[in-house]
Amino acid sequence: MPLLGWVRLVLFVSITSHGLLLWRLWFEKLARTYIFLCVFLAAEAFETAVLLPVSSRTYEEIYFVVTPLLWILAYLVVLELYRLTLEDYPGIASVGRKAVSWALGLAVVISFGYAIPDLRKPGGPIHLYVVLERSTVLGILVFLVLIQLFLLRYRLRLSPNRMIYATGYAIYFALTMALDVVVATLGIQAVLSLNLWTNVAASGLLLVGATLLKKAGEIKPQLEAVDSSADRARLQQQLTDINRLLSRAARSRG
Repeated sequence: MPLLGWVRLVLFVSITSHGLLLWRLWFEKLARTYIFLCVFLAAEAFETAVLLPVSSRTYEEIYFVVTPLLWILAYLVVLELYRLTLEDYPGIASVGRKAVSWALGLAVVISFGYAIPDLRKPGGPIHLYVVLERSTVLGILVFLVLIQLFLLRYRLRLSPNRMIYATGYAIYFALTMALDVVVATLGIQAVLSLNLWTNVAASGLLLVGATLLKKAGEIKPQLEAVDSSADRARLQQQLTDINRLLSRAARSRG
């Protein structure tokens, strides 16, 4: 099969996996709970459907227009993740979401200021785009990693769906959006083979999510005897104290 044929086959598989996961979320009545995830998946599927019949040159042009919209949606998914994984600790969740917003906003401003002097040079706009994308994607990745570290450190008791969402999206974003930085830097032709395999792996993740996510997965597991240790109780008390302190600080500012 010609390379272009493989590209279109992988894009078709990607659209199908997006559609199956969206259908599963709707069928299991989870779409309202994970609304920004659904919007992000729908936007990605739409982008892929638009790219499916076009040439490589048009692919690059559409990519540079549509991808920034996906950055914004990815940012909203991270905010949703903080809200859902830390729903029992609203004070910590609020501070986490604000930290994401301020840090990403600052990263964009610094990147824009860094790249402005090069705008008048040949390829200046592309350089600005690459710098902004690199800062945005890496910033989101950092906060996704922080969520994982937080979950490991404090052993939060989450529902199976929330664990799948937090872990699966972190891996999926690292596979797909992080590769976009390489694509924008080197060009689609330079990394086409890697991009194809990445899309295959990402589609596999979406299919796993479509298989595992279900309404019953919203129920938190009961604590087992092995989890009822003094160490776990100490960690939970730490979280409760931190949450109380941050909530009190937020009320005093309000």
